[in-house]
Amino acid sequence: MSILRRKPSAEVVQTADSEPVEIDSPTGQKGRPTPKRRTSRGPVSKAPKTRKEAVAWQKEHAQRPVAGQKKLTPTEYRQAVRSGEVLPRRDQGPVRALARDYVDSRRMASNYLLWLFPLLLIGYVIPIVQYLVLLAFLALVGEWFFAGKRIKRLAAERGLQTRETAIGLGFYAGSRAYFRRSWRRPLPVVELGDKI
Repeated sequence: MSILRRKPSAEVVQTADSEPVEIDSPTGQKGRPTPKRRTSRGPVSKAPKTRKEAVAWQKEHAQRPVAGQKKLTPTEYRQAVRSGEVLPRRDQGPVRALARDYVDSRRMASNYLLWLFPLLLIGYVIPIVQYLVLLAFLALVGEWFFAGKRIKRLAAERGLQTRETAIGLGFYAGSRAYFRRSWRRPLPVVELGDKI
């Protein structure tokens, strides 16, 4: 006697236009056949076959509007990011807004980070300049860490909850600080020297 044999509790009925259907006994719970996988799935969209179709599909699905929000053109989207109406995910949240205000209200050594790149080129000719650039970059990383600690402390004083580390906030602040004020997105809302 086989252990894996099926119990004879159900009848098998076959109609003329379908596959065999198993009908459970009166004690069974289902009473209908299991749908085939191809019929249980919804309509499947076809993959684009040409590059032109792929570009058209991307344009159609690229910026789906959120409920109650109109679809923005690329120019309108850039303008909304510039003004701060729409924020990318990395810029969202009250702690990130505090970090932006912290950076925009003071001068930091990171404001001059872009000047290190020409010095690196000079370092190929004068090797000691490379060591000076490396020391300056390490000093900037230290500044980012202390800026992150200050931002985290300010957030705690204002009752803002965050799970970000001091170094994470510091790198965010540093990545904003080394751009010129007119290049920063969203644009600064505080002036240099303002108290935040």
